[in-house]
Amino acid sequence: MDTELLRTFLEVKSTRHFGRAAENLFITQAAVSARVKQLESYFGAPLFLRDRHNIQLTTEGERLVPYAESILMSLLRARQDFALRDGGDLRLRLGIRHGLWGDLLQDRLDLVHEQVGELKLQVESLTHDMIIKKLRDRVIDAALVFDAPTAPELSAATVGEMRLRLFAHESIATLADAVVSRYVYMEWGGPFARFHMRHVVKEPLPSFHTNLVEAAISEIKRRKGAGYLPVCLADKLASEYIFEVSDAPSFNAPLVLLTPNQAKAAPLIRALGQALADVQL
Repeated sequence: MDTELLRTFLEVKSTRHFGRAAENLFITQAAVSARVKQLESYFGAPLFLRDRHNIQLTTEGERLVPYAESILMSLLRARQDFALRDGGDLRLRLGIRHGLWGDLLQDRLDLVHEQVGELKLQVESLTHDMIIKKLRDRVIDAALVFDAPTAPELSAATVGEMRLRLFAHESIATLADAVVSRYVYMEWGGPFARFHMRHVVKEPLPSFHTNLVEAAISEIKRRKGAGYLPVCLADKLASEYIFEVSDAPSFNAPLVLLTPNQAKAAPLIRALGQALADVQL
């Protein structure tokens, strides 16, 4: 059985609301309903009494709660046990939000290696949803994001700033020209989407939509287009004749280091936080 079904069941049980459960799990309300229905089909019984303003567990749902909690806790303990056996306290698994990886971040991570000589560092570039899931499951020890959620089981510390600017091929000089055609929309999360709608263009019709920085750069270069990218890439982009559009609004967001509460690798996470202090991407 997919453990996400059990996690979703417990979230609905906790919030008593399908919509709030969806927000906490970073999925759609339709996905929450589908998961609950799948679980009800599996057990052959309704798990919730559905009322618009009052979601209650059925008798069968109440019986499932301790089993669901036990299964998820057992899996968590198993993962922690395997992590302890593989590299002990000198192993750090780090998730990086898509779009943030680059030479500057690599240089900062090298500082952690200098402080902890025997460190085994595992780095993954992940979507926002996957980062939250892996942190909750303790599959990764920490994550660097720019769209941190409000989640009671996660701790968040601001370590730096991400600065996005509109970059375009040298043939494009203004914001108006940039959004007319050959525009590449880089997926930078909800706050950026709202900024983009208010300050850039209300109904963007991008020729290319992606959450991969290298794909966005390649498309801008190939089609002589434009798109929002981190300012730390300015030198690299200039070598490709891609420059900042001077009249375009900028978007800044805090870079946040997310960790599970009572993280096992707390000393290594502190070293990581110090190495990332005041980083500007």
